[in-house]
Amino acid sequence: SWRLITPIFLHAGFIHLVCNVSVQLDTGAFYEREWGSKIWLIIYITSAIGSSILSCCYMPDQISVGSSGAVMGLFGGKLAEVFCRQRESQKTEQGRIARKVRTEQLSETLCAVTVVMIFGFVPYVDWAAHLGGLIYGFFSGMLCFSTWIKTRNYAIFWFVVGIILNVLGYSIALSYMYNSVDPIDDLNDVCEYYKRNFDEYECNCQLGDDGP
Repeated sequence: SWRLITPIFLHAGFIHLVCNVSVQLDTGAFYEREWGSKIWLIIYITSAIGSSILSCCYMPDQISVGSSGAVMGLFGGKLAEVFCRQRESQKTEQGRIARKVRTEQLSETLCAVTVVMIFGFVPYVDWAAHLGGLIYGFFSGMLCFSTWIKTRNYAIFWFVVGIILNVLGYSIALSYMYNSVDPIDDLNDVCEYYKRNFDEYECNCQLGDDGP
């Protein structure tokens, strides 16, 4: 189970790392200032787990690393925030400005999501992790941002919806992952897996015969 979260701390290379870190330092940092560290961390971690689960379900024969699923979860959280706050009053100037800002953020988020999902068709890119992060980020966002709804009845309703989405989303996906997914035997030996797929790969992780 711990392997569902550790992939976000690993990357396939320097460029991969720089791309993810740059997004987190820009958009991710902005969302943290806007939401607060607690909500940001909840959405980020749950999205990371959700992205790993969906990756295991739909791409079980591939090795996947990177924090892009968690980053997509932040976009999913932003979509949930915009959804939950769409009924806020526009009677005041501040309310109208806030609505305009959220509309602009929605456009930017949808554009970013579209670009990332298009890149999912590139070889060795884990589209399932990206999609999983987006979905579970939205689910977590519904829980977090439903509490921001000022109308009590609406807040309770969407909070309950958020609970249902998360319970069903995780229980169904985890059940499928543990009971139906059967990865290829090659993954028992990661070095052998890479040797078969990359001609120039040289394994250095095993100790030699003279090792301690």
